[in-house]
Amino acid sequence: MDQLALRDVMSRDFVGVSEADGLLDAVSLLREENTTSAVVLRGTEPVGMLTADTVIDVVADDRDLSSVDVAEVMTETPASLPQSATVTEAGDVMARTGDHRVLVTADDSVEGVLEARDIAPAVAGRTESGGSTPATGGAPGSVAATTDTPVEMAESTSEEFADGPTDEYADGAAPNDYAEQGVCESCGGLAAELASVNGRLLCTECRSV
Repeated sequence: MDQLALRDVMSRDFVGVSEADGLLDAVSLLREENTTSAVVLRGTEPVGMLTADTVIDVVADDRDLSSVDVAEVMTETPASLPQSATVTEAGDVMARTGDHRVLVTADDSVEGVLEARDIAPAVAGRTESGGSTPATGGAPGSVAATTDTPVEMAESTSEEFADGPTDEYADGAAPNDYAEQGVCESCGGLAAELASVNGRLLCTECRSV
């Protein structure tokens, strides 16, 4: 079965801000759009990212948000891939860079954003419909060959319980049941235990921040 292309799973409704925007205005926009990150654009060119984690760091340093510009606190631009790239390729990039986001671009312009949390439901949908996603390749010793990517994590979780719970958990929910696993709305990682904090589902690690 053909791999899912990024154009099929990416979010086209991303938030964009400029380097000169005030951080307080940018935070207000993030809240208005109910998202945790924004692409920092110089014209149509991506030059960085603004994330909720960055804002938290600024607040923790007791800085006045109204006196800080986006350019002062933005992080590096995530890796980018073309729309024709596959979900597996995106997963490999995330595993290699440690960033759970990739930008989807065309002619140096951002067309969308893909996060790790977008991959799990896409792969699960393929698995439930009878398809499968080819295993990630990679040369021996490479990150792609030795590290579970978001795609592989989603596949293994979906396939493990595709036919229902095993006998071991016949009398109760399996602790790693896909239905019990979800994607943390802060870090984008898969977690067996999520809790609602201020209306967002967070994993144990993000709840402790």
